[in-house]
Amino acid sequence: MQKVPIDMVKPGMVLAKTVLNEKGMALCAEGTELTAAIIERLMRMNVSHLALKGHPVELGLETKTREQRVQELIMRFSRVQGDPIMDKLESSIKHAILSQEEEDENTPEGGPG
Repeated sequence: MQKVPIDMVKPGMVLAKTVLNEKGMALCAEGTELTAAIIERLMRMNVSHLALKGHPVELGLETKTREQRVQELIMRFSRVQGDPIMDKLESSIKHAILSQEEEDENTPEGGPG
């Protein structure tokens, strides 16, 4: 899943999450393949970003390896090491990083993800 500015979204991309308005009403369902008309309608409704399946857009951001992300996490939590709640939070985030990496590795190139 990738959160993309709406001005970078192209027809054919697929929503990974339901798009909601500020009142929580669904504007467009998860799994919808976007068309030019849908993108235009969402823009008129002041939607700024969309969560898309896979990683369809190169945002120019540096991609970090799993090891780099885990090391960055350890560094960020180093000042609160030993605090039981923060240790549990760090462990949960590390698990999420590793789970996301495994999910990405198991998604076929060009396939939904």
